[in-house]
Amino acid sequence: MKKSILFLLFLIGVSVMHGCSYMLPGWNIDRNCPTPKDQVDEYGYLLLQKGVTLKCQVKNYTHRMDCIGVVDSAGVDGLICDSGKRKALFLFDENGILKDHRIW
Repeated sequence: MKKSILFLLFLIGVSVMHGCSYMLPGWNIDRNCPTPKDQVDEYGYLLLQKGVTLKCQVKNYTHRMDCIGVVDSAGVDGLICDSGKRKALFLFDENGILKDHRIW
């Protein structure tokens, strides 16, 4: 009886860990988004440029942060991200191009 309970707990643990493997870094990267050639610094970080940087590029470079997309009643499209240490707000125009951003 005790062995069967331990075995059941072991199977539950293995199945939970297997499910976590689907959440590896890079699982939510948009592969169809154009790679910014001249918008990356020597360390590989995206250089944010108003009127140039695309929303999909920002999403790809913030994929390790918890982000949520927001749209207000006026139709302003945004992305709010939080990494625990840093927070970021990105605002985009109707074409998905960066209008403004704040990182704190």
